[in-house]
Amino acid sequence: MKEEKNSSNKIQDLMRKRWVLPSVYLAAAAGLLSTVLFLQSGEDTERELEISEGPEQTEEPTAPVNVANESFHLPVENETDFDRVGIFYDAQAEVEEQEQAIVYFNNMYVENKGVDFASKNGEAFPVMASMSGVVTKAMKDSLLGFVVEVDHGDGVVTHYSSLSALDVKEGKEVSQGDVIGEAGSNSYNQEAGIHVHFEVRHDGVAVNPTDAMEKSVEDIAAFAPQGEKKEKEKENEKEENEKPDENEKPDENEKPEENKPSNDEELEGETE
Repeated sequence: MKEEKNSSNKIQDLMRKRWVLPSVYLAAAAGLLSTVLFLQSGEDTERELEISEGPEQTEEPTAPVNVANESFHLPVENETDFDRVGIFYDAQAEVEEQEQAIVYFNNMYVENKGVDFASKNGEAFPVMASMSGVVTKAMKDSLLGFVVEVDHGDGVVTHYSSLSALDVKEGKEVSQGDVIGEAGSNSYNQEAGIHVHFEVRHDGVAVNPTDAMEKSVEDIAAFAPQGEKKEKEKENEKEENEKPDENEKPDENEKPEENKPSNDEELEGETE
């Protein structure tokens, strides 16, 4: 008891000294500050890790499309493994060939604007991009199945339909040979079975895909027919050029013909 009493007296004597309480307060404040700094440094470290890792990327960024050194290929890997079950309707072709390029649908005969490929074994197969470009359409059509369109620049677009599945989305850049979907069947051309329908268009006008093969975008734009939009632009430009200039002054030597008598008046004068 005496030891406890002595220790209590010592603590009281110590607390009576002026420098003790400030020291205690300073020590407590230093400890609190150290704790805050430690916790803050931990949060900063976690934030730095989050920034350095970044959000998860679902797919690699695509490289810019470059078709300068490319030429059009068929949308299948090896043409010898496929049969052409549909050909392009050419107005200049023989009658027999034109008949083969007709699709019968809904009691109507429709000209085929592309070519159709089916595998010789009748099975589904991957459909590939004929040339690098940007996907401008990737959707399902009730008659044509899944449809993909790729823009290659200079007004040249490729169209792929009768697909059973898609591997691309609108806005995606694709390289030549990339798989864009899988061939399937559709309601529009049931006789073709499992196939892919492939078109090449320039300014919205269908071009024979056979003529486009092994050619560049510039070559196709050069020989392809002009679309309706371009034709209208040319007609408007021609009309503008043929319009008389409003600021052009009439020829001073040209006499006005306002007072020139008509033919009837001349005949009346002669009879008189």
